[in-house]
Amino acid sequence: MAHAAVVARTSPQGMQYLVQDAKGRDDWNMSSESAARYETLREATRAALRLPSNLKAFALPAEAAA
Repeated sequence: MAHAAVVARTSPQGMQYLVQDAKGRDDWNMSSESAARYETLREATRAALRLPSNLKAFALPAEAAA
């Protein structure tokens, strides 16, 4: 099964997507192609909810991000 979901947030510049570097650190990027992918929407939602509340991140189906 393909990775089904990404974590995103809105910003004044537009949509930003959660990316993780090789060391597992989180960062934000404008490109949905480089976004961290999750197997299910539930996993992406859990990752979004673990972030600080001021980021207001949410899960998004990967096909909607493309």
